Amino acid sequence: MLDAILFDYDGTLGMTQERQHDWFHYWGKLNGKNRLMHPEGGDLSDLKRFIAVYNKVLAKHDVQRFYADLELPCDMNDRTHPVWIAYDSFKLSNPARLYPGIKEAIIEIWEAGQLSTQKNRNYRVRLGINTTNSWDSICKELKAHGILHCFDSYVAKDILAVYDGAGNASSITKPSKISVALSLDVLNSEGRATMHVGDTLGDLKASIDVRRGFRMHKGENLITVGVAWGYECRENLEGGVIDESGVSEHFKHIIESPDQLPKVVASYM
Repeated sequence: MLDAILFDYDGTLGMTQERQHDWFHYWGKLNGKNRLMHPEGGDLSDLKRFIAVYNKVLAKHDVQRFYADLELPCDMNDRTHPVWIAYDSFKLSNPARLYPGIKEAIIEIWEAGQLSTQKNRNYRVRLGINTTNSWDSICKELKAHGILHCFDSYVAKDILAVYDGAGNASSITKPSKISVALSLDVLNSEGRATMHVGDTLGDLKASIDVRRGFRMHKGENLITVGVAWGYECRENLEGGVIDESGVSEHFKHIIESPDQLPKVVASYM
């Protein structure tokens, strides 16, 4: 029986690809680059080309490498670096839209998880957000779209920074499993009773063999749902990942549109 559902934000709920594209061009112009050229991907003016190159770099390296490829100043480990001040301000000024149908899907799932006459469920299905973004920007976007009340918890960059203790949470952000482990604790749910909905192979990898607290000897696998409308296409999602023991892992479900999600959730209720 399903106890909780964990949602990625970027590319799953929020249409942030366009904003990421606009951000890099904005930061580029602030640093004297009127056109972004990638050494392997060429001109990144076109959104589809930008996303393709962006995903290719992140699959092998990280965002720091992408900044470096574009010869743009950035230090992912230094929250006082000007790039972060500019980025946080840019996000607040450019809120992301939700994917068409996401609001309706979230509300339908939230309503289906409420208490009812069902005798063997005396608690509601909890919904959580797992993101590497700051909660401030996401909270405002969820509230503006009228679905903030549907969520019970979140683990965001702010929480990870406090958990890290040194204010540098870059080493424990996704696809690290630590953010998922923290989410399970906050949701008060076991992995086998929790669904993780995300748009990248990183979300899948972070959901396999999760270790937490006094359960360090016992890995937990979440029910994984890949959404094909985000940063990675269906073809990439279907490829799966290889876990630490060399075993191939795949999404339990891959869906093409938000209206399919309530049906998948219902099958575990």
